[in-house]
Amino acid sequence: MTHRRHRFGAALAVFAAAVAAWLPVTSAQAADGPVVHIWLQDDHLGLPMPPTPGDPTMVNWGLRNDGPGTAKDVTISADLSNVIDWVTTDAPVPADHVYTWPTRDVPEGEAAGSLIGLSAKPGTPLGTTGTVTLSGTSSNGTVVSTTAKVTVGTTDLKVNELAARKGDKPGSTIDTPVTISNVGTLAADGVQLEMRTTIGLSYAKHYSNCVYSKESDTYVLTEQALCTFDTVVEPGKSYRVDQPVGLDVTDQALFEFFSHEALPLSGSAPKPGDGPVLSLVAAGDAATDGTAIDRQHIDADNTADMVAGGATAKGAPGDLVHVTVSLSNEGPGWVGYNASDDQPALLVTVPTGTKAEEIPAHCSVWNDEAKSGTGEQTPGAAQYICQSSPNTFTVGDSRSFDFGLRIRANAATTTGEALATTAFGNTMTFDHTHGNDTAAVRVEVEGGATATPSASASPSTTAGTGGNTPGTQTVSTTGDSGSLASTGSSGAVPVAAAGGAAALVLGGGLVLLVRRRNRA
Repeated sequence: MTHRRHRFGAALAVFAAAVAAWLPVTSAQAADGPVVHIWLQDDHLGLPMPPTPGDPTMVNWGLRNDGPGTAKDVTISADLSNVIDWVTTDAPVPADHVYTWPTRDVPEGEAAGSLIGLSAKPGTPLGTTGTVTLSGTSSNGTVVSTTAKVTVGTTDLKVNELAARKGDKPGSTIDTPVTISNVGTLAADGVQLEMRTTIGLSYAKHYSNCVYSKESDTYVLTEQALCTFDTVVEPGKSYRVDQPVGLDVTDQALFEFFSHEALPLSGSAPKPGDGPVLSLVAAGDAATDGTAIDRQHIDADNTADMVAGGATAKGAPGDLVHVTVSLSNEGPGWVGYNASDDQPALLVTVPTGTKAEEIPAHCSVWNDEAKSGTGEQTPGAAQYICQSSPNTFTVGDSRSFDFGLRIRANAATTTGEALATTAFGNTMTFDHTHGNDTAAVRVEVEGGATATPSASASPSTTAGTGGNTPGTQTVSTTGDSGSLASTGSSGAVPVAAAGGAAALVLGGGLVLLVRRRNRA
């Protein structure tokens, strides 16, 4: 009897497997496949009232496929039925009020989405609120839906613009006034003030309603203060922080900035910390000259010592030898230009009798006439300009560049040069120690005589393809490669050389990208 039950159970299992293979994929099976999330650029949308002609507010969405594998036949829809009575759209919407985008496959990772524009119908009362739900399907996976809140009217917060500063000395404190204005049509039920400093500044006092965090990225934006206020910020009104934000100028301060931005409070306030409470107090009518985000440049009265590092290699004619040159910061200030593309760089003059065959990343042929790099890594040039990525130098930072040099026939022991300069060949005006701006790049040739370098001329600027030919090496000991005159100001950013030089944007111009959106 038991034996018959086993056979019967096995038969049922086979039958079930056959049915599963024949039936279409069910929702439960789809859940075992790729999982696709719909993300929104902004999940709180404010529609201007009165409406702005031809400028709708966008429901802007994208996709993230967490896998595994490609999600097949993905279809995304926006259900507008909750708002359709008081909005118009920039695309035709079917009678069921569900707008659907074309079906496509979505590979793993981030994927582009689309958008649909919404405008409030004239006469809709301010504060009218509804939701737009975005959902989707996939033949082999699951699409996770999301919702956008839509409100008629906008909360538009601006902050005050702060004048640039120069000459603040390390050890001093800057008192920074901060004001917030609401130039929108709806009140903000609470505000978050986001402040950032570069590493040469620090907050003089910490407040219990602010959360402080350290960050590190290409631009060395390292300390953020996110302060939460439960104050209702009325439209047409201005509010100020009840005491100036104190910024301590540290020993490593040089080229700094302080930025601040205000956003309507969303979600719950963070857990209180230690210290006094920072408050917002009424300050009259909303300012008309505010900005969405302000960045104040603060050039401290300080210096930094950028040092060129040389190298020596040995070999016989025909050998490929390597020399590793470097650019370092010995302080006391850190270097991070935030208003210029004329970043620290190393100008390398190839030793006579050798040919540069292996050019390191971030180095390119130097064009002395244009006072810039060409962007090309052509072997055999006489000079190369090297810039690091990232191009900021904290105190003690050193960046190395390894060149492969071929020793030519009949070459003698020879010396080139590494010169600490800028991307446009200027003297770094914040560097007051010039004895270490240059360093020798020496190649000792086995059995060769020693060529005596000349110190009477500037570096060779011929960017040809044949490289340096054997002979007497000409190098510079002036610490300047055709640069403009120094301004003499320890806090000034070097001026980019003229002469038709194309601006090299290798990450030097510090740009803070902020999504600006209308919030309910």
